[in-house]
Amino acid sequence: MLRAIFSLLAVFLLAALAVYSISFILQELARQLGSGAYFAVPLSWVGGAIGGVVLSILADVWSRRFSLLISILLFLIPLFLNLEVRNLPELYLLWFTIGFGVNGENGLSYAYAAELSPSRMRGLVGSLMQGLYFLGGLLGLLMSYLLRNPFTYFLTVSLVVLLSLPLWVFIPESRFRGSGELSMRAFGGSTLKTLIFGSIFAVGSFLFVVPLVSLSFTLLTSLELPAFQTIVVALLVGLVGFTIAGRLSDRLGRKRTTYVFLVISLIFSSLMFLEVPSIVELSVIALMFGSAFFAYFGVWMGEIFPGEVRATATNLVFFLGRLIGGGFGVATVLLLPLGLQRDLAVALLASSILVGVAVSKLPETAKGIQ
Repeated sequence: MLRAIFSLLAVFLLAALAVYSISFILQELARQLGSGAYFAVPLSWVGGAIGGVVLSILADVWSRRFSLLISILLFLIPLFLNLEVRNLPELYLLWFTIGFGVNGENGLSYAYAAELSPSRMRGLVGSLMQGLYFLGGLLGLLMSYLLRNPFTYFLTVSLVVLLSLPLWVFIPESRFRGSGELSMRAFGGSTLKTLIFGSIFAVGSFLFVVPLVSLSFTLLTSLELPAFQTIVVALLVGLVGFTIAGRLSDRLGRKRTTYVFLVISLIFSSLMFLEVPSIVELSVIALMFGSAFFAYFGVWMGEIFPGEVRATATNLVFFLGRLIGGGFGVATVLLLPLGLQRDLAVALLASSILVGVAVSKLPETAKGIQ
């Protein structure tokens, strides 16, 4: 069991490295292929929104284990093909496909985590899993710093991500093996309510996390602050925050823990909006910590939904979050007229409020807290 959980977490980390890898070399790609290269990032999120749903339906109908293998191949092969990309259409197609595979893998991993983890540790395992996005981003940042040439960089990232294949061998088939058809009856009643408010939670979370991670470096650079050092610290603090949130959610409950981290996010989003002098770096670090209200969300959804539609329902919840928050979140922030610092703060405040409304309507699942 522990070997399966470790393998699942390791594959999730490598998927995070894969999807974040382009973010740290975009300027060089833009010099080679034109400024349109920047659109590859939102396209990867659009692909992810679609891939998450398609691969989860395949998992519930057929096999979760082999759907997981397909998702790995869908981000691994295009990652290697970045070595030969010659124009923008090729770049767009590759990153749409990488997003398709990565988010398919993510959704299946949430369902697996809910099934493989002991009930008293599901929040911790789910938060460790989600927190690996910070570690994946940090690995990509460090590798891009050491490997400035895009060819060498993508070759190294691809070879590291290749480890996903031997790790997949240790992940067992789910006990909810596909029956050949999707049970639509399972989507009625309380499941439908969770789909609605879970989707609102996901939209708010992605609108918080994606712009925060994507634009903090640009904000700090524009203010002539130590961007690289601050982001490294912020990503590490974010990883710690996700781990703490997971453990707290097992003890205090999913809902109470969400409110605790939402308060932190609201405080520092407000300070960022007010442009309080000399605490921009602290605000970025604290907001990465506060974003841990999203830490255990995937496994929380996996606990609520019935086993026969767990993968599909979980990815349906994430669909709008990936599409709106991932695909259009950064663009929405950049279109606001208040200046980058206040624009980002407004988005973070609105997202926190949206999550607060949604969490009040979701059921508690932590053992002994219901």
